[in-house]
Amino acid sequence: MVSTFYSIIPSRSLCVFQRHDSTEHIQEYYRQRLRVQQHLEQKQQQRQLYQQMLLEGGVKQQDGAQHNLTETFLSRSIQRLEEMNVGIDPKGDEVMAHLGQQWNGLTTNSSTSSPRMTNIHNTDKGPVRSKSGGVISSTPSNSGNHGPPSLSESPVSKSRSAERIRASAASVQDEPGCSTIRNAHEHVKSKTQFVRVSQLEDTQAVRAVAFHPSGALYAVGSNSKTLRVCAYPEILTTSGSGAVKQPSVRFRRNKHHKGSIYCVAWSHCGQLLATGSNDKYIKVLPFNADSCNATGPDLEFSMHDGTIRDLAFMEGPESGGSILISAGAGDCNIYTTDCQRGQGLHALNGHTGHILTVYTWGGWMIASGSQDKTVRFWDLRVPSCVRVVGTSLHGSGSAVASVAVDPSGRLLATGQEDSTCMLYDIRGGRMVQTFRPHSSDIRSVRFSPGAHHLLTGSYDNKIIISDLQGDLTKQLPQTVAGEHLDKVIQCRWHPHDRMFLSSSADRTVVLWAPGP
Repeated sequence: MVSTFYSIIPSRSLCVFQRHDSTEHIQEYYRQRLRVQQHLEQKQQQRQLYQQMLLEGGVKQQDGAQHNLTETFLSRSIQRLEEMNVGIDPKGDEVMAHLGQQWNGLTTNSSTSSPRMTNIHNTDKGPVRSKSGGVISSTPSNSGNHGPPSLSESPVSKSRSAERIRASAASVQDEPGCSTIRNAHEHVKSKTQFVRVSQLEDTQAVRAVAFHPSGALYAVGSNSKTLRVCAYPEILTTSGSGAVKQPSVRFRRNKHHKGSIYCVAWSHCGQLLATGSNDKYIKVLPFNADSCNATGPDLEFSMHDGTIRDLAFMEGPESGGSILISAGAGDCNIYTTDCQRGQGLHALNGHTGHILTVYTWGGWMIASGSQDKTVRFWDLRVPSCVRVVGTSLHGSGSAVASVAVDPSGRLLATGQEDSTCMLYDIRGGRMVQTFRPHSSDIRSVRFSPGAHHLLTGSYDNKIIISDLQGDLTKQLPQTVAGEHLDKVIQCRWHPHDRMFLSSSADRTVVLWAPGP
């Protein structure tokens, strides 16, 4: 029998009797296996190169959960920033700095250069494959990949934000038509769905607000140089009847600065409160949230030579909870400072116009927006800017007054002075859409904690919420959430509740809650 004959023939002779197509299949198998091996070897080389870059920068893995920045890293980082930073492309196009190009080569997702929006992983079901008309989710990935993190991924995994942001990959165009600005404000619902819970009044315009990480307090900075810390109400009254209540001011510091307070920020541990002013000083106040009082003298930093326009504390254990990012006018640098040791760490240069906004996520990543009409991405583990996005690519170009990144670290939103918002896919390196929810400068953009909604405040006096739960490439549903008597300067979501704060040139700060 044939089967018996095959069974006694040596394995080396068996191949003589194989069909020709089977031989091709085997050869194709070995070719594919070789390609996979080469790919793995290349990834390993890239991983080693990345680790070498970190070591050259002075970053060493230390035992224990706490990874503090070393003295060697501080000095070498500053030196290499001065040596290796590159300027902006004079045409305003999107460019990559020298190390940014190396960074792009180290990303674990090879679809970075894809002309379509790339996959964004789903926490529950793993990667969602990109198909025509498929769904793309910005939910954080817990895939367990321990390779070098890419620009598109937060190095620190998120436990929150389990909701999905959907977009149709097939709808994203590469043609100029994709940059069409949708005048969404013409289709905004007229009904206000939020009501005033409390209202704080000042003698001058109020520029800055920030919730304490616990949500129990919020800080307010004003043009009157006054710093206040108010209590978040334990019982919310949203009936809309009667006079709006004044919040309980638990801490007050008159003439906290010699000039107007432009920005305020809490550290993620809630024990430091930072303020920036047009007096060119940063003040960091040690603060006890339980006693609602300062626990020590102010720390003052004077590295800026112009108005400090924005502040943010880095998150995650890598920073030790005390690394402050600051930016503004003057030399147009972004500075990072270790407030615990009172020592400067980095001076990030590259912007050619005043920096109006900074945002940090993932423990190392920074996004900055400037009057030079660009957004720059920075990674403090790499001694230069890793990506530049020019708004002139997606319209006429405009100064970027506010930036925010969603909790998954995958979607960027910008608020611009030409009344437009841009949604940008960080992983794919592609603009999703540009739309116009307001009729004047947009000074504040923030994602809700679950990334369901985008909160925007504008000089048209309005606060608008855009719904992000549908296709991000289509027109987004809009709702007027609130309105002031004058320009809206900042809006901030409560860290847990569906509430938000807004500050305005009408000299008030309002706490808003969903209507009855």
